[in-house]
Amino acid sequence: MGSGLGAGRLAAALAVRDAADAVARGEGPADRADAVLTALFSVVSPCAAAVERWDPVRGRHETVASAGYRDEALGVMEALFHEDPRFPVVRLGGRPLRVRDIDPAERRGPMFEQVILPARFTDGVSLCLTAGGRYVGSVHASTSSGGVDDESTAVLRLLSADLTSLVDPLDGMPVPVASPDAGAFAWSPSDGRALALTPSARPSLVSGPLADLLAPARWPSRLGRHLLVVQGGELLAVEARPAGRWVVVEHRPAAALAGLSLRELEVLALLATGATNRMVARSLGVGERTVATHVEHLLTKLDAGNRAGAVAFAVTAGLVRMQAPIV
Repeated sequence: MGSGLGAGRLAAALAVRDAADAVARGEGPADRADAVLTALFSVVSPCAAAVERWDPVRGRHETVASAGYRDEALGVMEALFHEDPRFPVVRLGGRPLRVRDIDPAERRGPMFEQVILPARFTDGVSLCLTAGGRYVGSVHASTSSGGVDDESTAVLRLLSADLTSLVDPLDGMPVPVASPDAGAFAWSPSDGRALALTPSARPSLVSGPLADLLAPARWPSRLGRHLLVVQGGELLAVEARPAGRWVVVEHRPAAALAGLSLRELEVLALLATGATNRMVARSLGVGERTVATHVEHLLTKLDAGNRAGAVAFAVTAGLVRMQAPIV
């Protein structure tokens, strides 16, 4: 390798590191994906390269930057790379995988059959990007002459964390979900962004009272577990916890609490805000006598001697009434 090529790779690596450091400081380059693409061309010297971001809701990749690949090839990467026989190896191994390192007898699957062979690429490299076990996306580079040398793969491996922070909307932060069956999303209090982490995520939960509960001024006392009574007859268990500059929110349907009906829980949540019977009636669009009946019933079910005891129960349970249906 000539000194000029080595200097170019070093400059590219330093540029990626500087860009990733800027993201960590909350600044960030205007186009992160282009910074990754430029680095791929400087480090690997390919004739084609692509940056793919994983969309957990759609269950496929999204091309955020590319050069040299035909549209058909990009479509295969987006829809089928995660179904390729070598995908688990690349993802779990955390190392770049070169075409030349795959036994010729094992060179099959959508990436070979629909990308590499039709374009007559002689070599190439793929790297999966992960943050704390969370899959973020991948980068690919292919060449039609020569191959991808050992130093190129070593540089890509060293830059893996920096590349992740540039591709990931969550800046490469590890935000694991505790329960695999829960809906989960990440919310940024600074700008209101909500990004789905699972297919069943409902980012609209952060509108209204929940956003107020999670406001940075109320941290850390308001982070934790809550029960949301959603207008339209739904009870959700929600857990919110910090993840760097983000808040991870998990949610799942919850069972009835202490034998209370959803309407009684809704009344109780309003009482916990200090609302009077008249205020509760106005909020729910019912009469004061109806509210008084609900209060009497919930006091009995909770075995609470007075409203203060019922309110204490609501606060302990993290009961919150959402003012609009969650879609």
